[in-house]
Amino acid sequence: MRFFAAVASATLMPDGRDYDEQCIHRLEEHHTVITTEAGDTLVNTRTGERVELPLCDSKANVGYYSSWIVDTVSLHPSIGMMATNWTVPTAPESRGPVPGMSSVYLFNGLEDGTNHHDSTFILQPVLSYGKSGCILNPLAGWRFTAFYVTGSGRAYCGKVIEVEEGDTLQGRMTKSGDSWTIEADAGAKGVSSHTVSGGLAVTAAYITIEGMVIYNCKALPKDDLVFSANVLSDIQGKALEPKWQTEIRHGECKPAVSVQGDDVTVSWGAQDVVV
Repeated sequence: MRFFAAVASATLMPDGRDYDEQCIHRLEEHHTVITTEAGDTLVNTRTGERVELPLCDSKANVGYYSSWIVDTVSLHPSIGMMATNWTVPTAPESRGPVPGMSSVYLFNGLEDGTNHHDSTFILQPVLSYGKSGCILNPLAGWRFTAFYVTGSGRAYCGKVIEVEEGDTLQGRMTKSGDSWTIEADAGAKGVSSHTVSGGLAVTAAYITIEGMVIYNCKALPKDDLVFSANVLSDIQGKALEPKWQTEIRHGECKPAVSVQGDDVTVSWGAQDVVV
Protein backbone atom coordinates (compact mmCIF):
# COMPACT_ATOMS: atom_id res chain seq x y z
CA MET A 1 0.00 0.00 0.00
CA ARG A 2 1.40 3.37 -1.01
CA PHE A 3 0.82 6.47 1.11
CA PHE A 4 0.66 9.76 -0.79
CA ALA A 5 0.44 12.08 2.23
CA ALA A 6 1.06 11.89 5.95
CA VAL A 7 -1.93 14.00 6.97
CA ALA A 8 -4.89 15.70 5.34
CA SER A 9 -5.43 19.44 5.21
CA ALA A 10 -7.97 20.75 7.70
CA THR A 11 -9.61 22.68 4.90
CA LEU A 12 -10.69 19.77 2.70
CA MET A 13 -14.38 20.09 1.83
CA PRO A 14 -17.04 17.63 0.65
CA ASP A 15 -16.87 19.01 -2.88
CA GLY A 16 -13.40 17.42 -3.15
CA ARG A 17 -11.37 20.64 -3.06
CA ASP A 18 -8.97 22.18 -0.58
CA TYR A 19 -9.92 25.73 0.41
CA ASP A 20 -7.92 28.56 1.93
CA GLU A 21 -8.99 29.16 5.51
CA GLN A 22 -10.18 32.66 4.59
CA CYS A 23 -12.59 31.14 2.07
CA ILE A 24 -14.44 29.00 4.64
CA HIS A 25 -17.25 30.49 6.71
CA ARG A 26 -18.48 28.55 9.75
CA LEU A 27 -21.90 29.92 10.62
CA GLU A 28 -24.69 29.20 13.06
CA GLU A 29 -28.14 30.65 12.38
CA HIS A 30 -29.65 33.88 11.05
CA HIS A 31 -27.75 34.38 7.83
CA THR A 32 -28.30 34.56 4.09
CA VAL A 33 -25.68 34.23 1.36
CA ILE A 34 -26.19 36.24 -1.84
CA THR A 35 -24.02 35.06 -4.73
CA THR A 36 -23.16 37.13 -7.81
CA GLU A 37 -20.47 36.97 -10.49
CA ALA A 38 -18.45 39.51 -8.50
CA GLY A 39 -18.50 37.58 -5.23
CA ASP A 40 -20.77 36.87 -2.26
CA THR A 41 -22.59 39.00 0.27
CA LEU A 42 -23.11 37.51 3.74
CA VAL A 43 -26.18 39.00 5.45
CA ASN A 44 -26.97 38.66 9.15
CA THR A 45 -30.76 38.43 9.04
CA ARG A 46 -31.06 39.32 12.72
CA THR A 47 -29.02 42.56 12.67
CA GLY A 48 -29.10 43.42 8.96
CA GLU A 49 -25.29 43.60 8.84
CA ARG A 50 -23.89 42.93 5.34
CA VAL A 51 -20.35 41.76 4.59
CA GLU A 52 -19.11 41.93 1.01
CA LEU A 53 -16.85 38.99 0.11
CA PRO A 54 -14.75 39.06 -3.08
CA LEU A 55 -13.99 36.07 -5.28
CA CYS A 56 -11.86 33.51 -3.48
CA ASP A 57 -9.82 30.96 -5.42
CA SER A 58 -10.12 27.41 -4.10
CA LYS A 59 -7.20 25.09 -4.55
CA ALA A 60 -7.22 22.20 -6.97
CA ASN A 61 -8.10 18.71 -5.83
CA VAL A 62 -5.36 17.26 -3.64
CA GLY A 63 -3.20 14.52 -5.11
CA TYR A 64 -4.13 11.64 -2.85
CA TYR A 65 -7.40 9.73 -2.64
CA SER A 66 -9.85 12.50 -1.79
CA SER A 67 -12.87 12.61 -4.06
CA TRP A 68 -16.33 11.25 -4.74
CA ILE A 69 -16.23 7.45 -4.66
CA VAL A 70 -19.60 6.73 -6.24
CA ASP A 71 -22.59 8.86 -7.12
CA THR A 72 -25.86 8.56 -8.94
CA VAL A 73 -27.33 11.59 -10.69
CA SER A 74 -30.75 12.52 -12.07
CA LEU A 75 -30.70 15.32 -14.68
CA HIS A 76 -33.65 17.62 -15.41
CA PRO A 77 -34.19 20.94 -17.22
CA SER A 78 -35.01 22.55 -13.86
CA ILE A 79 -35.18 21.37 -10.26
CA GLY A 80 -36.92 23.27 -7.47
CA MET A 81 -36.81 20.77 -4.60
CA MET A 82 -35.05 17.63 -3.42
CA ALA A 83 -35.65 15.66 -0.23
CA THR A 84 -34.02 12.41 0.89
CA ASN A 85 -34.15 10.34 4.07
CA TRP A 86 -31.40 8.13 5.45
CA THR A 87 -30.28 6.60 8.73
CA VAL A 88 -26.94 7.18 10.43
CA PRO A 89 -24.98 3.95 9.79
CA THR A 90 -22.53 2.04 11.92
CA ALA A 91 -19.28 3.98 12.22
CA PRO A 92 -16.29 2.93 10.09
CA GLU A 93 -13.89 0.50 11.74
CA SER A 94 -10.85 2.54 10.72
CA ARG A 95 -9.88 6.22 10.78
CA GLY A 96 -6.83 5.56 8.62
CA PRO A 97 -3.26 4.38 9.27
CA VAL A 98 -2.84 7.51 11.38
CA PRO A 99 -5.90 8.15 13.63
CA GLY A 100 -7.92 11.02 12.22
CA MET A 101 -6.48 10.77 8.71
CA SER A 102 -9.58 9.41 6.95
CA SER A 103 -13.00 11.03 6.60
CA VAL A 104 -16.22 10.00 4.86
CA TYR A 105 -19.18 12.06 3.60
CA LEU A 106 -22.67 10.81 2.74
CA PHE A 107 -25.11 13.25 1.15
CA ASN A 108 -27.76 14.22 -1.33
CA GLY A 109 -27.01 17.38 -3.26
CA LEU A 110 -27.96 19.75 -6.06
CA GLU A 111 -25.75 21.34 -8.73
CA ASP A 112 -25.90 23.16 -12.03
CA GLY A 113 -24.49 21.64 -15.22
CA THR A 114 -24.70 18.04 -16.37
CA ASN A 115 -21.53 16.69 -14.75
CA HIS A 116 -20.03 17.20 -11.31
CA HIS A 117 -16.78 18.46 -12.82
CA ASP A 118 -18.65 21.12 -14.81
CA SER A 119 -20.67 22.53 -11.91
CA THR A 120 -20.10 25.98 -10.41
CA PHE A 121 -21.82 25.41 -7.05
CA ILE A 122 -23.28 22.70 -4.84
CA LEU A 123 -26.03 22.64 -2.21
CA GLN A 124 -25.59 19.68 0.14
CA PRO A 125 -26.84 18.45 3.53
CA VAL A 126 -23.85 16.33 4.56
CA LEU A 127 -23.51 13.49 7.06
CA SER A 128 -19.81 13.30 7.88
CA TYR A 129 -17.48 11.14 9.94
CA GLY A 130 -14.14 12.79 10.65
CA LYS A 131 -12.82 16.21 9.74
CA SER A 132 -13.44 18.76 7.02
CA GLY A 133 -13.00 22.48 6.56
CA CYS A 134 -16.21 22.87 8.56
CA ILE A 135 -15.41 20.32 11.27
CA LEU A 136 -11.86 20.75 12.51
CA ASN A 137 -11.74 17.85 14.98
CA PRO A 138 -10.05 14.93 13.12
CA LEU A 139 -11.66 12.46 15.55
CA ALA A 140 -15.19 13.80 15.19
CA GLY A 141 -17.96 11.21 15.07
CA TRP A 142 -21.09 11.47 12.99
CA ARG A 143 -22.08 15.09 12.27
CA PHE A 144 -24.90 16.49 10.11
CA THR A 145 -24.36 19.91 8.51
CA ALA A 146 -25.80 22.08 5.74
CA PHE A 147 -23.11 23.05 3.20
CA TYR A 148 -23.13 25.57 0.38
CA VAL A 149 -20.11 25.90 -1.90
CA THR A 150 -20.41 28.84 -4.27
CA GLY A 151 -19.18 29.78 -7.70
CA SER A 152 -17.26 32.55 -5.93
CA GLY A 153 -14.89 29.94 -4.50
CA ARG A 154 -16.24 30.10 -0.96
CA ALA A 155 -17.64 27.40 1.31
CA TYR A 156 -20.33 28.03 3.93
CA CYS A 157 -20.98 25.65 6.81
CA GLY A 158 -24.18 25.64 8.84
CA LYS A 159 -24.61 24.65 12.46
CA VAL A 160 -22.95 21.30 13.22
CA ILE A 161 -25.35 18.74 14.72
CA GLU A 162 -24.02 15.69 16.57
CA VAL A 163 -25.91 12.55 15.58
CA GLU A 164 -25.59 8.86 16.43
CA GLU A 165 -25.95 5.47 14.80
CA GLY A 166 -29.62 4.78 14.11
CA ASP A 167 -30.76 8.43 14.00
CA THR A 168 -33.13 9.24 11.14
CA LEU A 169 -32.09 12.18 8.95
CA GLN A 170 -33.57 14.18 6.11
CA GLY A 171 -31.65 16.35 3.68
CA ARG A 172 -33.84 18.99 2.01
CA MET A 173 -33.16 21.70 -0.55
CA THR A 174 -36.09 23.91 -1.51
CA LYS A 175 -36.38 26.86 -3.90
CA SER A 176 -38.74 29.75 -3.14
CA GLY A 177 -38.64 32.71 -5.47
CA ASP A 178 -35.00 33.68 -5.96
CA SER A 179 -33.77 31.81 -2.86
CA TRP A 180 -32.81 28.29 -1.86
CA THR A 181 -33.00 26.83 1.64
CA ILE A 182 -30.62 23.97 2.45
CA GLU A 183 -31.63 21.93 5.52
CA ALA A 184 -29.86 19.10 7.33
CA ASP A 185 -32.71 17.92 9.56
CA ALA A 186 -31.89 15.60 12.45
CA GLY A 187 -35.34 15.74 14.02
CA ALA A 188 -35.31 16.44 17.76
CA LYS A 189 -31.53 16.98 17.66
CA GLY A 190 -31.92 20.06 15.49
CA VAL A 191 -31.71 21.48 11.97
CA SER A 192 -28.68 22.98 10.27
CA SER A 193 -29.68 25.38 7.51
CA HIS A 194 -28.62 28.02 4.98
CA THR A 195 -30.62 30.44 2.89
CA VAL A 196 -28.90 31.41 -0.35
CA SER A 197 -29.99 33.63 -3.21
CA GLY A 198 -28.68 34.79 -6.56
CA GLY A 199 -30.86 33.04 -9.10
CA LEU A 200 -29.18 29.64 -8.83
CA ALA A 201 -30.48 27.36 -11.59
CA VAL A 202 -30.29 23.68 -10.63
CA THR A 203 -30.34 20.83 -13.14
CA ALA A 204 -28.60 17.90 -11.39
CA ALA A 205 -29.66 15.93 -8.28
CA TYR A 206 -27.04 13.69 -6.69
CA ILE A 207 -26.72 10.96 -4.10
CA THR A 208 -23.05 10.59 -3.23
CA ILE A 209 -20.52 8.71 -1.14
CA GLU A 210 -17.24 10.59 -0.79
CA GLY A 211 -14.03 9.61 0.93
CA MET A 212 -11.08 11.74 1.89
CA VAL A 213 -7.70 10.14 2.38
CA ILE A 214 -9.02 6.58 2.12
CA TYR A 215 -6.32 3.90 2.17
CA ASN A 216 -8.42 1.05 3.53
CA CYS A 217 -12.05 0.23 2.81
CA LYS A 218 -12.66 -0.18 6.54
CA ALA A 219 -12.61 3.63 6.62
CA LEU A 220 -16.08 3.44 5.02
CA PRO A 221 -19.21 2.51 7.00
CA LYS A 222 -19.53 -1.24 7.46
CA ASP A 223 -23.13 -1.50 6.24
CA ASP A 224 -24.87 -0.57 3.00
CA LEU A 225 -26.68 2.76 3.02
CA VAL A 226 -30.27 3.29 1.87
CA PHE A 227 -31.27 6.77 0.71
CA SER A 228 -35.05 6.46 0.90
CA ALA A 229 -38.19 8.40 -0.06
CA ASN A 230 -36.33 10.48 -2.64
CA VAL A 231 -38.55 13.31 -3.84
CA LEU A 232 -37.80 15.75 -6.67
CA SER A 233 -39.92 18.54 -8.11
CA ASP A 234 -39.40 21.28 -10.67
CA ILE A 235 -39.52 25.01 -10.00
CA GLN A 236 -43.32 25.01 -10.46
CA GLY A 237 -43.70 22.29 -7.83
CA LYS A 238 -44.51 19.53 -10.32
CA ALA A 239 -43.20 16.10 -9.31
CA LEU A 240 -40.18 14.83 -11.22
CA GLU A 241 -39.43 11.16 -11.78
CA PRO A 242 -35.77 10.51 -10.95
CA LYS A 243 -33.78 8.82 -13.69
CA TRP A 244 -30.65 7.78 -11.85
CA GLN A 245 -27.37 7.35 -13.71
CA THR A 246 -24.50 5.90 -11.68
CA GLU A 247 -20.83 6.78 -11.98
CA ILE A 248 -18.17 4.82 -10.10
CA ARG A 249 -15.21 7.15 -9.71
CA HIS A 250 -13.10 4.86 -7.50
CA GLY A 251 -13.61 1.12 -7.83
CA GLU A 252 -11.18 -0.04 -5.14
CA CYS A 253 -13.91 -0.76 -2.57
CA LYS A 254 -16.29 -2.29 -5.14
CA PRO A 255 -19.05 0.33 -4.81
CA ALA A 256 -22.43 -0.30 -6.39
CA VAL A 257 -25.82 1.41 -6.59
CA SER A 258 -29.24 -0.22 -6.88
CA VAL A 259 -32.60 1.51 -7.29
CA GLN A 260 -35.95 0.14 -6.16
CA GLY A 261 -38.91 2.49 -6.32
CA ASP A 262 -38.00 5.70 -4.47
CA ASP A 263 -35.07 4.07 -2.66
CA VAL A 264 -31.43 4.21 -3.71
CA THR A 265 -29.07 1.73 -2.01
CA VAL A 266 -25.32 2.28 -2.08
CA SER A 267 -23.10 -0.66 -1.20
CA TRP A 268 -19.37 -1.34 -1.06
CA GLY A 269 -16.90 -3.97 0.13
CA ALA A 270 -15.91 -2.42 3.44
CA GLN A 271 -13.58 -5.31 4.33
CA ASP A 272 -11.47 -5.01 1.20
CA VAL A 273 -8.15 -3.20 1.27
CA VAL A 274 -7.16 -0.41 -1.10
CA VAL A 275 -3.71 -1.09 -2.57
